[in-house]
Amino acid sequence: ANTNRPRSSHRTSLPSTQNFVLQLGIKFKTVPLIMRFPFFVSLFCSIQAVASAFQFLQTQQIQTTVLSATRRDWLSGVGTVAGAIAVASLKPQEAQAIGPIRIDLLNPEYSAVPCPKDKPIPGEKAMKGMRPMCVSVEVSLDSIPEKDLEKVGVYGFVTDKGTGESVLANNPDLSTDAGQFAIVPEIKKTDKKIEFEFIAAVPREMDISLYPSGIAPLQFDSLRVVSFPGGVSHL
Repeated sequence: ANTNRPRSSHRTSLPSTQNFVLQLGIKFKTVPLIMRFPFFVSLFCSIQAVASAFQFLQTQQIQTTVLSATRRDWLSGVGTVAGAIAVASLKPQEAQAIGPIRIDLLNPEYSAVPCPKDKPIPGEKAMKGMRPMCVSVEVSLDSIPEKDLEKVGVYGFVTDKGTGESVLANNPDLSTDAGQFAIVPEIKKTDKKIEFEFIAAVPREMDISLYPSGIAPLQFDSLRVVSFPGGVSHL
């Protein structure tokens, strides 16, 4: 008797557990790599959330910076306009009171006499060997002040027309016209002409009798009065 059993024509099916694992493995291969590991999924989501939050904060910061700059520019513009309006709204008298008031002096007419011996002589050391002459000058105002002025300084050059030399003791070398050489006690807003006196230094050998005005012809340049707040009180 043939003891050999005929072989089956089909394979014996795998146990159900093994079959499940095999099917799971096939499906596992078709899943994207990042989805196979929950840890990486969570990490990826966290990174995305942080990036989104950072971008939001950057946007907010930019908007805040722009708004701050715009606000600063706006406030600066408002301040500039307000300052311009404030200055423009000042009355002429108030506007002039802010700084020095300058008035040019025109058409000087003068006469001179020897100064009294008891008259104080400014720059007496510089005038050593010279004859002090008290010169009275009448001039026209180039413009009318908006208000009365007190203790107004007189500035400019005064030279001998013949020699070109300065007759002012405080400016013998004509280096500057910024030196005050006389004072006008008061200039009223109704004045068109004013008078002032200064001391000229001339050579002692000058024959002043030859000149109708009592002194050699003088040249006045850059002649002006300047009024400072509070006035001036010295030469």
